[in-house]
Formats: sequence, structure tokens, C-alpha cells
Amino acid sequence: MASLKVLLVDDEPSIRLTMGEFLKRAGYEVLTASDGDQADALIKADDIDIAVIDINLPRRSGIELLQALSRREPFVPVIMMTGEPNLSQVPDIVRAGAYDFVAKPVVKDTILRTVARAAEKKRLSDEKQRLEREIKKHAEELERRVEERTAELAEAHSFLNLVLDSSTEYAIVAVGTDYRITLFNRGAELLFGYAADEARGRLPRELFVDVTQTGVNVFRECLREADAVGHYQTEIHLHRSDRTEFVASVAVTPIRTPDGRQLGYLCVLRDLTAEREAEASLRRMQTRLAHHEKIAALGRVAAQVAHEVKNPLAGLLLYSMHMKNKLAAKLSESEMELADKIIETINHLINTVEQIMDFARPLNLTLSKVNLNAVVTSVLQLLQPQMAAAGVEPQVSLGEEHLLCAQLDGSSIRAALINFILNAIQAMPGGGRLGVITGRVGARLRVEITDTGSGMTAEQIGQIFEPFYTTKSQGLGLGMPYAKRVVEQHRGTISVESRPGEGTRIRVELPIEEEGATAGCPDTKFSSLTTRRASPARSN
Repeated sequence: MASLKVLLVDDEPSIRLTMGEFLKRAGYEVLTASDGDQADALIKADDIDIAVIDINLPRRSGIELLQALSRREPFVPVIMMTGEPNLSQVPDIVRAGAYDFVAKPVVKDTILRTVARAAEKKRLSDEKQRLEREIKKHAEELERRVEERTAELAEAHSFLNLVLDSSTEYAIVAVGTDYRITLFNRGAELLFGYAADEARGRLPRELFVDVTQTGVNVFRECLREADAVGHYQTEIHLHRSDRTEFVASVAVTPIRTPDGRQLGYLCVLRDLTAEREAEASLRRMQTRLAHHEKIAALGRVAAQVAHEVKNPLAGLLLYSMHMKNKLAAKLSESEMELADKIIETINHLINTVEQIMDFARPLNLTLSKVNLNAVVTSVLQLLQPQMAAAGVEPQVSLGEEHLLCAQLDGSSIRAALINFILNAIQAMPGGGRLGVITGRVGARLRVEITDTGSGMTAEQIGQIFEPFYTTKSQGLGLGMPYAKRVVEQHRGTISVESRPGEGTRIRVELPIEEEGATAGCPDTKFSSLTTRRASPARSN
């Protein structure tokens, strides 16, 4: 297979040389340009697979080059680079169709990883176009064959049934001018759950077409549209024999004799359920990738904070304590209180910096056989004073202990549960009920935490796992994001259900990794597990 061609556009020779060498060693064919004009010439002269463009270029900005390239080559993924990130440029970059964005200085692993993702996108895009061409070609061929055989429909009815029944991917249904089914192939039998003998002679709306509340028969409307334009394709809602609903693509073609006499309609239907599920899965993956990229960006910020803020704060703390000790004999009581407040404020800032750095550090799990009931029990014991102070009544239902053991990092799971339960307690300042349920569903452990607090809006639910989002007057908003990281690192899932004024339900499910994980379950006491310092203690 020929190597992919990467166009590298940057006005700095050293960057072109270095990055070009990285990409060549990785097996890419690299074309370089120092400005937009040179890049235009290369694009016109050669087929480009991937483009890496600096935003700041002489005479012509990288965004302008991106726009021109997107118009000329819409399927070429473009990676934008800049040494001076400007958030105001992001909307223009997104609208222009950039695939990705990297900030300088770009290290070798970053550019190779980004270009590799772009190469995979280009491959998938090319494959999609190829498949679309093939599908179009096959569809045109099928339509041509149908038109050729229409005149011989009566004479070749048995042969046509044999041909159509060989296609199980598509449901092919023919109806007569009276709108009753005359042909129901094997694909239609599999799709709708009716035998051909059951379907023939029946109206489609009696079997699989829903009539809307307005009384409009959507399938009948499709046939009328086909009469008007010669061929009609759309998507409609259908149901199977068991009444389950799904969305289908339907293509309708009138069946006419050479002299123009109408014989009926040929309908080709395809179930779009798998396609819709794949699209939803892709959107979920994109959302998760965006969240992970945000966390990575936070790590870079935290490293900068450590360098720029932490050390000066430590110095200020030492200077303040030294000054207080040196001047203790000369300061009045009010001045001593002021000095103490200064030291207390500096300590608060140091703790804030530490929480941000702890959240940004990679989460390294140490797995061992853990009793989930023991973790829950220890957390409830730890938070008993907070529940009593808030007037919260715990209602706990623990599943059978021998079924609730798995390979987990007990410390991080404990920290995550502390965050969830603290949120529930703080949502009930005037008292209420805290529900905690453990159990096992198949090969997964489940913990449900419910409260009778103020609840959340859909917008708040969508943001509670975002770093630094909080509805409290205090706290950094890192507890819930940390808890989600813990669950995801265990390859578990977390869901939140809530409505304003109706309380909140959080459900966590964790996989049981190995067979026999429940054998030899540890004792319900939690003395061997401790909470890590790196876990943020609060969220929103």
C-alpha cells in the first residue's frame, strides 16, 4: 500500500525539518510549504491525504488556507497548529472544518498520534466513499433490472420470487394498484415477522405501517409521491409483528408496462436500527474523547500552576510564619490575629493548588479482591456525623456479601462513594432520607444512592461531571469528575436521574473481572483500606 501524503505548512524551517523527519520515519510521504501560495501549488499538483497547517502564516493566514483546502478537498483531514493559542479563533477553525488542533511546541508523540488519527479518518472516509459508489452502482443496477423485467412480471413471477428471496438484507414488497401486497420476499419475512402467505392480499397498514394521529397513512403517501416523481425514497416508522417499532428506509418505484399501464409499486425497505445505534455510539465516543482531552488540558495547566504558584506560596508561608515569630513580642492581639489570618489564607491557597494537582495526576489503580458491602459500610460510618448534623436518615439495603466481591481499587472506590454520598447529604440541608442499595446484576456489581433533596435540572445533570463546575459557594467542583474517573478506570458505568424538587438517584455499575471473584470474599470490616490523599473530597 502506498504511503499517505502529508502536507506540512509552517513558516519556520526548523519546524518543517523536524516534524517532516518525524513523519517520514513513521512512513509518511511529506510535502512541505512555508506559506499558503506554496501550499496551493502542492495541492494542485498532487493528491494530499492529510494537511498540518500553522495558523500564523505570512501573507495568508492558516485559517484562510484551511477554508480554501476544505472547499477544494472536503475529505482531507486538516490539523491546525499554533504557538499562541487564541480562543477567539476556535469558532473559525471549527466552521472551516479542521479535524484537530495542537499547540506548539509539538512533541514527536503528539504529532505522530494526531496524524495517525487523521490517517485513520482519511482511510474511513475513502472507504465510505468507495462503499457509497458501490451501493449507488448496485442500486442503479437493481433499478435498471427491475424496469427491464416489469414487462415480463406476469410470465416470470416465479423466477422473480426466487431472485428476490435471495436478498435477505433488504425487505422487498410489491403492492398492486389496490394497495394490497402481491410480493413479500424472504427479507421482508425476516424484517417484519410475517410469512409471505400471511402478508399476500393484505394492506400494508394492517401488518406493519402505523397510521399517525392525524389519520395520515404514511406508506400510502409514499406510493402517491412515487406516482408523481417516478421514484421516491424516504424514512418512515414501521413496526414488526411483535409491535416493536423501528425506523426504516423505503424506496418506492411504480411498476409500469412498456405502454405505460400501471401494475403496482415495488418497495425496497431497509432497517436503520443498527445504523442509528452506530451513530449514537460514535457520538458517545466523541463526547468521551472530548472529556478526556479536557482532562489532559487540565493536567498541563496544573503543571504550570505547580511551577508558577505553589513554590511562591510556600515561600510566602515561611516568610509569614517567620515574621510572626520575630515580631510576636511587638504585635498587639489584633495584629497577631491578622497575622494568623494571613497564614490561614496562604494555607488555603496551597490546599487549593494541591487539589488541582491531585486531580490532574494520572489515576493508578491497585486492584485487589474487595468486598463492596465493606466499602459502603465504612463510608456510612465515616459520614455518620454529617448525616446526624443535617438530620438525614440513612436507609441501607445491602445485597448478599458473598456475591458482592470483585477486583477493585478499594481506596479509590471508597473516595468516589464519599463524594456521591456527601453530595446527597448536602442536597438535603433541612433533612431527608438517604438511600443506599448494593446488589449484583449479572456479571456487574451495582450501587444506588438516592436522596430526597432539591434535585437537579437536565442542564445541571449534563455538567456535574465537568471539572470546576459547582453549585456550592465553596469547593472546586472536582469531586464528581474524580468519582467518574474512578468508575471509568474500573470500566464501569455511572448514570444520574434527577428532577427539580424530586431528589436524585445515582447508579454505579462495576464489572466483575474474573470468574470466581466472589470466592474467598474479604471480611466486611474495612480496616485494610485507606482513602488516597489524591482524591478530591467535594464536587458540586
